[in-house]
Amino acid sequence: MSVLALGQAFGRVPQRWTADSIALSPVVHDQKRVNVAHAHEAAFVTLMLDGEYTEKAALRSFRFERFSAMFHPVGIEHQDFIGASGVRLLMFEFTSELIEDMRNRSLRDLSGSRAAWDLLALYRDAPHIEQLEFESRALELIGCIAPLARTTPRDLPSLQRAREYLHARFRDRLMIKDIARAAGVHPVYLGQVFRRQFGETIGAYVNRLRIRAAADQLSSTDAPLADVAFEYGFCDQSHFQRVFKRLSGRTPAEFRKNSEALRSVALL
Repeated sequence: MSVLALGQAFGRVPQRWTADSIALSPVVHDQKRVNVAHAHEAAFVTLMLDGEYTEKAALRSFRFERFSAMFHPVGIEHQDFIGASGVRLLMFEFTSELIEDMRNRSLRDLSGSRAAWDLLALYRDAPHIEQLEFESRALELIGCIAPLARTTPRDLPSLQRAREYLHARFRDRLMIKDIARAAGVHPVYLGQVFRRQFGETIGAYVNRLRIRAAADQLSSTDAPLADVAFEYGFCDQSHFQRVFKRLSGRTPAEFRKNSEALRSVALL
């Protein structure tokens, strides 16, 4: 039996978004075919975007409709049957260290669930969001698909350690596993509870810290926008401009011009 590693798939993969131990990929089959029986090293969710697709696994056959979604535990053997029109699938994979295996060892139909719609939204937004926000939302999604034990308490000191870590390092390239390690908690737990406590994802929280600091520099220096974007952790100037306008209502250039006008008023 073939065993596919994280990010591997039969079919054409036009694009892939990844974070530590996570991969999100559209998978395309253009014509009818039957894939050999195989398994995956990672747990995963398959969501059908369109086409004809049937899967056989665990002594059952499941015919997918558009937006049908199925959770697969690590290592389950299955076989794919693609119809004459081909199929477009969305694969969301995550390794076993991100879930509690004992509670997530069976197939589970997620069709129509909040997890399925959140997965579709993540796919829609993935080309436009930065790595940390992608990872934050992906971990929240994993927490919805394969939740940790219900008895897990909210650890406020750990959340405070995570918050302090973000304030100290928001200019850096951050990864959830490093934030979770500093806080002393599981990454999926951190993703779930951080939003519950602070009302936003870790990625959104960090963006606010970055934009506030960038606005301070824009209003007090003539540094090029590309330099400001790089200094405050944005992957490029274009992404910096999108996030800045979304949060402040103005582009960085407009904000700088408005700040100059305010300084002029203050001198009158």
